[in-house]
Amino acid sequence: MELNDFRDDLLNLANARASVEGIFTEDAFVAEAAELLISAGEMDSLDLLSFRGTGRKRQSLAVHGFQYDEQDKSVALVVSNFVGGSAVPTITHTEAEKALRALEQYLRESLDSDFLIDREPSTLEYQLAQTLKEIHSYAGTECVSRFRLYLISDGRLSNRAKSIVSTEVAGTPTEFHIWDMHRFLQVHESQQGREPLELDLKGMGIEGVPALRVADSAGDITTYLAAIPGGLLALLYRNHGSRLLEGNVRSFLTIRGKINKGIRETVMKDPGHFLAYNNGITATASSVEFSNGIISQVTDLQIVNGGQTTASLFYATQLNRNVELDDVFVQMKLVVVSSEDALEMIPLISRYANSQNAVREDDFFSNSPFHVRLEEISKNLLAPAKAGVNFQTKWYYERTRGQYLNEVSRRSPAAQKTFAAEFPRTQVITKTEAAKFVVAWDQQPHLVSAGAQKNFKAFAALVSDKFAKQPEAFNENYYRRLVAKSILFDSIRSAISKADWYEKGYLANLTAYAVAKLSQEISKEVRAESFDLLTIWQSQIVGEAVLEEAVSIARLALDVLTSADRLVVNVTEWAKKESAWKRLADVKYNLGDAFLRECIPVKINSVGEIAIKVNDRFAPDMSEREHLQNVSAAAWVSIKGFLGNNSRLTTPESRVLSQVLSSPSRMLDIEEARDLMRLYVKALNDGWPEISPASLDDC
Repeated sequence: MELNDFRDDLLNLANARASVEGIFTEDAFVAEAAELLISAGEMDSLDLLSFRGTGRKRQSLAVHGFQYDEQDKSVALVVSNFVGGSAVPTITHTEAEKALRALEQYLRESLDSDFLIDREPSTLEYQLAQTLKEIHSYAGTECVSRFRLYLISDGRLSNRAKSIVSTEVAGTPTEFHIWDMHRFLQVHESQQGREPLELDLKGMGIEGVPALRVADSAGDITTYLAAIPGGLLALLYRNHGSRLLEGNVRSFLTIRGKINKGIRETVMKDPGHFLAYNNGITATASSVEFSNGIISQVTDLQIVNGGQTTASLFYATQLNRNVELDDVFVQMKLVVVSSEDALEMIPLISRYANSQNAVREDDFFSNSPFHVRLEEISKNLLAPAKAGVNFQTKWYYERTRGQYLNEVSRRSPAAQKTFAAEFPRTQVITKTEAAKFVVAWDQQPHLVSAGAQKNFKAFAALVSDKFAKQPEAFNENYYRRLVAKSILFDSIRSAISKADWYEKGYLANLTAYAVAKLSQEISKEVRAESFDLLTIWQSQIVGEAVLEEAVSIARLALDVLTSADRLVVNVTEWAKKESAWKRLADVKYNLGDAFLRECIPVKINSVGEIAIKVNDRFAPDMSEREHLQNVSAAAWVSIKGFLGNNSRLTTPESRVLSQVLSSPSRMLDIEEARDLMRLYVKALNDGWPEISPASLDDC
């Protein structure tokens, strides 16, 4: 894909988001770029805000995003350099450094409390400054390991730009990362969908790691067996944190700075026997530099088993600065897999390496049959046409990152237009988005607010066991309801952003909480029990009464999340707590009359559409016999064949059809006429293609 095309697509998404949510284009760009950083494995989530201002001595300050990684204890901060326009702008070194220095200065003034002087406490930037100061005060294994400062831009960094040297802020290592359009595109086009780690072991003070090479009998994999120094492993985790852990493992590990008791005692009391006592780690790489029995360079290292060991060694040094790891060695099996085979092989290696651990086979979700099935359904299931539109489209399920754009880019320009008409860009559901829609409707908005990885873990818990026990339940109707949840979630988000009471901030949290509370109230209210997501699928829109109800609930959620007695000062952090959801869940709420009127019972036919009733097809102002006079014998023959071939014709129904076909001019009694009318509608609801519809238009 060309750089211009990639940028145009990203900016189109940003413009659409800005229009729907009523926000500035730069803020929408930050939101879209954040999703790319998350999918690339740079971070698990990103709390968004938009601040530019001045600090002490009139120095520039800026910040657009924040994330605290609970696993490796690093803090990520993001600043934007957004230009817009049709041409790809060039970002000079001076411009990039200026933006990152403004972000660094915001961090410095937050940590020393200067930022909090004479500023409004209710603003997002004020609350973030408080959060940064609080996190930085943590001690022991909870102390901040490093600050990661990111610049994201819709331009391309000048080839003459120099790298910005790492520094320290308040005694904590601080590194700088620049993500321009070229870097985003490179990751998008990579096989793994993320930027590979390039590890030069010689640059870490050692010649390399001695290893034994073992060739796989199949000839496509090479395995290295080694004893890696514990100090090197801890250093790698300090420098790269969670990025070392293979994506599926990272999603389901809960390290949280806890050190395994056995590892701690061995490191402290008997480091020389660590190799004998510990099970070691399993890792993968795309290539290694191996010469004279020494591994000196590793490309794209990913630890697929042993993340707890790796993190615990690092935290041991954090807890006690006097801990020495010179005598600690960890056995390592390093499997080298080509980038072409990585997507298929690495999940399998992860699965079998973790087969004895708490990470279950069902948890390895990217290539699971569940996602494969949804992808297959999405490519064949036509969505009903929206009102006023005379063609049908499909909802694309993106099982792997960047799959949709890859499908577009490999086609000719003419074929791209055809594909985009069949699968509109606005009708793409990624697996992480699917997790968000499902978990919010399942009344767990705190997990949606907690970030992609935690939410995806909740999604797996909801789906994997059910899929294993009853895979046939995950059919076209399941996907229709998933699409409906997507439409509902996005429509509620848009409606909240346009509400007269809404002020900038917390939109993602309010949307998740509104969906969850709406779902809860529907499940409690008997008069709402007929509310069915399939009605949203059928119309492809959400009714005004539903949106008005959701906006009303969102206003209630805002009161809960911003209440003066909330347990966490930072609202976005408070929204991640289950106690915040329990507060809203416990608030008494009555669904409005307008909403309840929308919850009239609706029968769904066998193909997932709203079933028509006899009175929908045959108007009650005409007699049964008059209606049936307009149905041709050919239509009855077709109905008999259609229902019979699908084993949907009962013996009494077959008998009445035979009678009408044998004597078409015979006067029908009233019961026979009604039976035939019901039979006609049954065929329609089963998908029978109506014969001579023009003859029925007058009915």
